[in-house]
Amino acid sequence: MNLYIESLEGGNYLASTGVGASRALVRDKSSQPKTFHCLNEIREHFDTQSFEHVWLRQNTPYEEMVGQNDHPGALELEIEL
Repeated sequence: MNLYIESLEGGNYLASTGVGASRALVRDKSSQPKTFHCLNEIREHFDTQSFEHVWLRQNTPYEEMVGQNDHPGALELEIEL
């Protein structure tokens, strides 16, 4: 199983677990998507679990803001958690 972390604007993160396109979003007690404020919060939340891969995806509106239409998309990096 892999951990996928999505970096959102405003310094928040969403996390999901799974393999490939088969992912489940991490939810809070109210079944709402759980937001994290930093990677350390995610590390603490998953401290008892291990993952094959941990992926961080960062979307940036920079290309759109400077008027470039042909942006390469989100940056995805494999990280250590």
